[in-house]
Amino acid sequence: MEKHLTIIDFYLTFFGRLRRADLMLHGEMSVATASRALSEYREQFPDSINYDARLKTYFAADDFVPAFSHSAQDALNVIAHGTIERFIVELQKADLSTLPTLSSHLALNQAQSLTTISQITKALTLATPLDIYYYSASSESKVRCVYPLAIFEATGTWYFRGYDVDKADFRIFRFSRVLSAKQAKLSVVVPPDNDWQQYVTLTLMPHPKHSHPAALKMDLGLVDKPVCNISTRKALAGFSLRSLRVDASLQGVLSPIEYPLYLANRHELLTLASMAIAPGFNAT
Repeated sequence: MEKHLTIIDFYLTFFGRLRRADLMLHGEMSVATASRALSEYREQFPDSINYDARLKTYFAADDFVPAFSHSAQDALNVIAHGTIERFIVELQKADLSTLPTLSSHLALNQAQSLTTISQITKALTLATPLDIYYYSASSESKVRCVYPLAIFEATGTWYFRGYDVDKADFRIFRFSRVLSAKQAKLSVVVPPDNDWQQYVTLTLMPHPKHSHPAALKMDLGLVDKPVCNISTRKALAGFSLRSLRVDASLQGVLSPIEYPLYLANRHELLTLASMAIAPGFNAT
């Protein structure tokens, strides 16, 4: 039963709400078992959870404090990928061989607190604004009012995309640079995020200066065609090219060893804001 109570507490901590269907899905339990777990949680922690009969949803109380220990990495994974692996299968970490990432380093050693991350994930789930104390690479730290809208991981780093109320535009933020976060006391209408909702095609080919293009064609699954087409969100085009190590320069000036692939349809992506971070995109 403690495992089921932990999942309930996890959802209230990071999402601020929970439906019985969520518990059944990620706890792999029946309707009856989920109902018993919810009743048990309400009995043990009556001041931590409220039930809205109209919405058939459980919400974290305003003064909610987690009753169990949780992993922020799990919360980010369930939002980005829809799975909480350690709740579904028993993984033995000693059996897994993975390279270190910035995400795992920050999660293990310092960075933001569990409270800060849970404030962001709850705001995303509940569609509420946050005042975040954010340290930008282009300016000093300052308070920014944002509506978190999506979470993703790229090249070993966790980001969230949100609507910046002060700039009246969409921005991408690193979790590691959020020093603190708290609920904002305002409400604005967030416009559609077209660059997140719309997709674009990345046309990839072996780097024209690579000495062994045949091997690269095998990597791309190219048998009877010269290029490979990949679909990604407009807002993530630059991140995707960085992750895939694609040379996005006009003349293919980057090292074909470090960037073995080349962007063949660069001319179609010139107006995308996210291309600013694509490898070599601004090279002369």
